[in-house]
Amino acid sequence: MIPVRIFSVLLMVYFLLAPLSSSAQSVTILGDSVDARECYFSAQIAIQMQSTSSSEIETCSRALKLRDLRLRDKAATYINRGILYVAMTEYQKAVKDYASAKALYPDFGAIYVNRGNLFFMGESYDSAVSEYTRALDLGLHQEHVAHLNRGMAYEKLGKYDQAEADYRLAVDLAPEWKLAQSKLEHMLLKMN
Repeated sequence: MIPVRIFSVLLMVYFLLAPLSSSAQSVTILGDSVDARECYFSAQIAIQMQSTSSSEIETCSRALKLRDLRLRDKAATYINRGILYVAMTEYQKAVKDYASAKALYPDFGAIYVNRGNLFFMGESYDSAVSEYTRALDLGLHQEHVAHLNRGMAYEKLGKYDQAEADYRLAVDLAPEWKLAQSKLEHMLLKMN
């Protein structure tokens, strides 16, 4: 089981990987192989269920051995396996996978959101803010997630104006997202 604090950060990752609605674009992390697709779905399930297994890690590892996997999809598979490692609390392995993804495709914003989540969990909030900002600078299909995560890091740093601004952006970008609305409302109460 993943501690609740870690799960809430992983939930932010889930929203990055899963479509917000049928009209929203999601990050395409399906790859050309069955194993890459299974790795993608395993990462989603791990976040929702707060657990994973070594067999799901093995599926991702098999996908990474494929020669015909496109570069971006290979980087995405490293990210997904990293998410599974986080679910297993094997953080150093997750760090290595995110580094491998970065080496392959350094302009992939999802890398930096997930690295930011690791910094957040490690209470290195300044580093988390930097990673989320880098993700936003690269452009994300679902940037509301990075804004929410960065807002949470700003809040932990006591930078309430920046946190409020990011929460507002997350709400503006995804008005139906109750979590963003809740964070904004909580921030407004805290500031008054």
